[in-house]
Amino acid sequence: MSNSLKRNILASIIILLILTSVSAAAQGLFTTPKSLVKAEGYLSRNAFHPGSTGYLAIKATIKDGWHINSYSPPDKYLIPTAVKVELPGGITAVKTLYPEAEKKSLEISDTPLPLYEGEVTFGIIFKIDKDIKPDEYKALATIEYQGCNNMTCIQPAESRVEIKLNVSPRGEQTEEINKAIFKAPLFAGRDIGQKNITTDYNSDHGGSGRNQEGKDETAYRGEVNKESFGKIIESRGILLTLLIIFLGGLALNLTPCIYPLIPITISFFGGQAEGKVSKKLGLSLLYVLGISITYSILGMLAATTGSLLGSALQNPWVISFISLVLVSLALSMFGLWEIRLPMFLMKRTGEAKKGSLGALLMGLTVGIVAAPCIGPFVLGLLTYVGKIGNPFLGFIMFFTLAWGMGVPFIILGTASGSISRLPRSGEWLDWVKQIFGFILIMMAFYFARHILGRTVTYTGYSLTALSAGIFLGWIIKTEGGGKAFNIIKKTVALVWLVLAVFMIIKPGGVIFKADQDSKIKWIEYTSAEFEKAKRSGNPVMLDFSADWCIPCHELDDKTFSDPLVSNLSKNMVTIKVDLTKSDSRSEKIKKEFNIKGVPTIVFFNSKGEQINKLRVTGFIEPEELAERLRLLSRKTPRIQE
Repeated sequence: MSNSLKRNILASIIILLILTSVSAAAQGLFTTPKSLVKAEGYLSRNAFHPGSTGYLAIKATIKDGWHINSYSPPDKYLIPTAVKVELPGGITAVKTLYPEAEKKSLEISDTPLPLYEGEVTFGIIFKIDKDIKPDEYKALATIEYQGCNNMTCIQPAESRVEIKLNVSPRGEQTEEINKAIFKAPLFAGRDIGQKNITTDYNSDHGGSGRNQEGKDETAYRGEVNKESFGKIIESRGILLTLLIIFLGGLALNLTPCIYPLIPITISFFGGQAEGKVSKKLGLSLLYVLGISITYSILGMLAATTGSLLGSALQNPWVISFISLVLVSLALSMFGLWEIRLPMFLMKRTGEAKKGSLGALLMGLTVGIVAAPCIGPFVLGLLTYVGKIGNPFLGFIMFFTLAWGMGVPFIILGTASGSISRLPRSGEWLDWVKQIFGFILIMMAFYFARHILGRTVTYTGYSLTALSAGIFLGWIIKTEGGGKAFNIIKKTVALVWLVLAVFMIIKPGGVIFKADQDSKIKWIEYTSAEFEKAKRSGNPVMLDFSADWCIPCHELDDKTFSDPLVSNLSKNMVTIKVDLTKSDSRSEKIKKEFNIKGVPTIVFFNSKGEQINKLRVTGFIEPEELAERLRLLSRKTPRIQE
């Protein structure tokens, strides 16, 4: 067995051990919100007489390792579990019965939280109208819930079950069924027989109207920022606007989502060494063209549908797919497989065309890896494209943005084609590629961090960095590098080991929890709280976020937890607006505040006036937000509109 093969096998074993250890801690990673809870319906009798009371039990079976919130959770950011039933005419729901929740301590909260896990039974009391026609009817019960594990919560969902309900003529004998179900404490002391009742039909258990239904939710209707793309086009023209968009795309290279494309590009073009520089440049242009087409299509879909771009690109399934792609590409860096065009395409296109078509297809594929960074950055562009309703102009704008982002990859792809021709490009080059392999593993954890949870993510970071330091510094043997290269090799290994120690001892990492006292104390948004805040005489900051939004978590973890930002926020009212659940309430809020995506931060001065110049879309560094908060606190005319 050759030394090269031994090294590749050893590297693969290390990666598999990392992934295995992390996956053991990340139970339920691929659980989708809709598959988390299975609902089953049971009736108290096989049939009911007109004018009688009926009982319906809905049993929820919750997937192991997960729980759902109680019907009245204490923390405002947790979405309560709600049970609803749709009944045919002549049958009316009288009361909803929620069981007492079990309190448990979780890492996401400093205090025990009431929750449901395993199997839990809810109840519905319903009234059969005395004039109803005897027949078979159908009822549809729905459990609305938010699933959580020990570290994180996923997008709210619902589970439905249809129940057939028989109404028999008076005098016809009926019998009790599902007795074991209705012996639960929830139904204790209740007569589940054919009893006529005069209960108030509008009563509800556990606080009906917790969604603030019926209250005045009229809020300030924010205007479009005067510095929007529409204003820029009006004042500076389309050509200058496209130049600004191009430069914005170039700035996208500073975002973390772009980093994985660097080793991918080097690896792909490293195998395209033959030919002149002009040929390598042509392949690089096709590569970026593929990325541009992907971005343009994604942007246009978001603009034409009017949906939040992040809700699709940061869906747990999409993020999981991207993480798996990164792991697969990391394995290619260790020599397990080679990035190349599929064989069936090579046979159809021929050897002469495989490089060109391969570059285009690779660009189309890898464009999705960086897609989660697009949404927060181009909200203003999305707003304008949706407003003008011109698909062609919108496509050109997103196409320009993507080409701005692709300039470094044109340079990188052209240069990478010559890497294998460098002097003595043997084992030391494999060593460099394996550095990128470990970086890709780190990026896979980075993308999936809000699915895995903080502890699991930092454990993955630490194990990857520790393995990289040991493997790159002492296990892999590199010949022909010289004394200087050996010094570089040991230095790089030491950096990885230091990074591993940092990830282990970092507050909020593997061992130590983050300081919760430095975070902003948020008020949950309601129209009443917002109106009260505007009348308080203090500045107001509204943060629009969602559980599925990666940059929103970045804001919470890095920006809002910064001591300077936290201290400045104490002089104002801070309100959190949760747009996780897509419903009529969320749509109304987005329309009233002109919210095109999350995260978005909106500011109001002490007079209750919105300051559009301070509005933030996407992630913002602590220093930038602190400067906005200072301006907001000053009662000077220069920040007024």
